[in-house]
Amino acid sequence: MMKVDLAHWAQLLNLLASACRTAPQTPEFAPIQHFFLTPDWPALWPELADDIATLQPELNPSDLAALHEQWLRLFIGPASLPAPPWGSVWLDPEQALQGESTLRLMAFLNQQGIRLHTDYPEPADHIGLMLFQAAWLAMKNRPRALQQLLEEHVMT
Repeated sequence: MMKVDLAHWAQLLNLLASACRTAPQTPEFAPIQHFFLTPDWPALWPELADDIATLQPELNPSDLAALHEQWLRLFIGPASLPAPPWGSVWLDPEQALQGESTLRLMAFLNQQGIRLHTDYPEPADHIGLMLFQAAWLAMKNRPRALQQLLEEHVMT
């Protein structure tokens, strides 16, 4: 892994994880929304700044109710989810929760000493949870484990 500022990446990964896990119409979402309304935030990802700039208008929602509705439709339900946030739904042939890819991730987390604590039982391969896991590894200055998590579980 090339030399990077892991503390910087821990902050960015935490932000992305929070954006994936926080309902848009909650008070907890206000700081996330504030961040994405700041015009210079793409500069935090210089290698992606051009790509982000093209998406930036879509990431600055003025209608939180519409954003919340889309967030529910994509990630929560009650109908079939067009963008399920769990890796196993995308990676396993049966497209089932807690499939083989989830078991591999859980073994990796156990090996790394990472224990998940969520408000309710949830598969470890939720994209928001995996981004939190990556942030924790970056914060703990564990670049090899971070690279392994990203390559074998997040980027797949």
